[in-house]
Amino acid sequence: MENTTQKYTNARLMAVQATYAQAQTDEKWEKVISSFLLGETGGMVIKDGIAGRCEVLPLEDADMTLFTKLTKEVQAKDEDLDTIIRTNISQKIDYDRLELVLKCILKVGIAEFYANPRLDTPIIISEYVDITRSFFEESEAGIVNALLDKFAKVIR
Repeated sequence: MENTTQKYTNARLMAVQATYAQAQTDEKWEKVISSFLLGETGGMVIKDGIAGRCEVLPLEDADMTLFTKLTKEVQAKDEDLDTIIRTNISQKIDYDRLELVLKCILKVGIAEFYANPRLDTPIIISEYVDITRSFFEESEAGIVNALLDKFAKVIR
């Protein structure tokens, strides 16, 4: 079970990476997805090492079915996802000032509610809060938690 859970977590992280790559390059989604599926792009994580050194490690055993499902959902609903984030984010936060990786985490997280309608809400929220913590401090994780929770109450 642990291994399966890790495969899903890795797929979610790869979907965030692919969403980020597509936003950065404006490459066609099909090419981005294909590049990740073939292992040509992405699928790596940076791990903090001793004395401030970082290691780049492969992100092994991602569930490619979930990865594909999530990235295709983001592709299909990209503009809608931006609108959802803009309208559900706290009034105190300027959407245009959010870092791109945070926007990508939010997009994939919201897309998962559509892609996996039967998956428990707390699981989805927890996964994306954990992904956020690997990139940011606690305040950004709080933003992801609050927005996904607010959105879940609307969609479910």
